[in-house]
Parts: sequence; C-alpha cells; structure tokens
Amino acid sequence: MRDGLRAGGGQGVERRMTGERRGVLVAAFASAVLAAVFVLAGPGSLAPSIVAAAWLVLVPVAALLQRVPPLDEIRAHRSGFYAASIAFLAAAGLVTLAVAAELREPSGLLRTWPSPLDALLVPAIVLTAGGLGVVYAFRALSVRFGWRETGVVQAIMPATGREKGVFALLALAAGVFEEVVFRGFLPVFLMPWTGSYLAGALPVALVFGFLHAYQGRHGIARTAVMGGILAVGVAWTGSLWPSIFAHAALDLILGLVLAKSLLGEPPAGPAMEGV
Repeated sequence: MRDGLRAGGGQGVERRMTGERRGVLVAAFASAVLAAVFVLAGPGSLAPSIVAAAWLVLVPVAALLQRVPPLDEIRAHRSGFYAASIAFLAAAGLVTLAVAAELREPSGLLRTWPSPLDALLVPAIVLTAGGLGVVYAFRALSVRFGWRETGVVQAIMPATGREKGVFALLALAAGVFEEVVFRGFLPVFLMPWTGSYLAGALPVALVFGFLHAYQGRHGIARTAVMGGILAVGVAWTGSLWPSIFAHAALDLILGLVLAKSLLGEPPAGPAMEGV
C-alpha cells in the first residue's frame, strides 16, 4: 500500500515536471515567433527583439510554472534565495541594457537625471506613497474578501540581521534592474507598435505582475497596479530614476519595516495557498 502510494506520488511529480518542461518549451517557441514578428513587422533589430520576446513571454511563463520549494527550505536558505535572485536580476538586467540603445543615449530614460534635486525626490516620494497606498488598498480588499498571502510570501521575509542585509541588496537590485527592463526597455521597444510610452507600459505592467506569481492571484494584480504607477512616474518625469528610487524604497519598506503589520502571523497551509 505504502509502496503504491509512493509510486503514485512519484508519478504525479514526474507528470508535473514533464508539464513544466512542455510549458517552458512552448513558451520558448512562442518567444521565437514573437521575436520574428518584431523583426519582420517593425524597426526592431534581432538582439533587442529576442530579449523583448523573452521578457514578454518566456520569463513570465517560467515564473508561473516554477515549482515552489518547501517552506521550511525557503526559511532555512533565505539568504541563498536572495543571492540567486540578485544574480539573476543583475545578469538579465545587464543583458537587457546591452541591447537597449535608446536607454543609453544622452537623452534616454536612464541617462536623464532630473534636476534640480526636488525634481527627483518629489516624484520618488509621490510614487512611493502611491505604491504603499496600493498595498494597503489590497490589504483592505484581502480582509473584505478573505484573500490570504501565500505561504511563500510569508516564508521569504527576512528575519535575521544577515538576511535583512542581503534582502536590502536584493531590494536595490530589483529597483534598478526591474525598472530598466519593465519601465525602460520594454515600453520604449513597443512604442512603434503602441504609439506612446504609456500604451506600451501598461500591458508590460501586467507581465511584470505575472513575474511575481509566487504572491498568488491578488499578488499578481497588486504588483501589476504598482508597475502601472511606476510607469506613470516615468511618463511624468521623463526619467527612470524617480521610479528606480521608489521601487527600491517600496521593497525596503515592505520587507524590512511593514512586513509583520501587513502579513500578520504565518498561515497554516500549503506553500501556494491563495494562488
């Protein structure tokens, strides 16, 4: 009986792994098709088109299909998860920046530094406040509709001083590289097809939400709304830097200051409860 249960469980895991591989392969094929469309139908050259298609299709699908480690493993190796995320963000962000010639131009979103200082700080503060407003609005909706944060969100929050230090580095890496990709490269790349920065940035914000699938359905929606707010900040200032500052500040505040008040006690449930 036990051997049969083990065999059945092993077959179930194998089927899930096979389904994940199949899904990633399909997403990779779809990314290749989309890259070809970008090259043939518009001014996109090969390298930017491949990178854009990967971010728009392959990466979010992989995030949706990824297997979640046991919560005890996450708690025991938080710093390792943070370090791996930093490495991924840095590598992917630098590759993206290498093909994003528009961002590196003197008048590009990354090279434009708001001046005087108020032109940087005031929008960054407004965007940070707007992001916190979104978080608390979703918190109120969670109370109203009984939504729960996933066990992963609970488990991934830093607890020790060392974990908080590495988490702070992760917040800075996310602030820089995620903004370069999702508020810089992708909306600008899509502008020949969408006609304006915001018309491209808003659907990209939805992709940004799916990249945070570990937060569950309402977490995906919450992250997408926050991505839209950060995109409005770029359109407002003509620079990525207020949104970079706001993104990093939000991650630091939510991870190091407000985590307990927002999340409460860890839920007793499976790792992906709420998804």
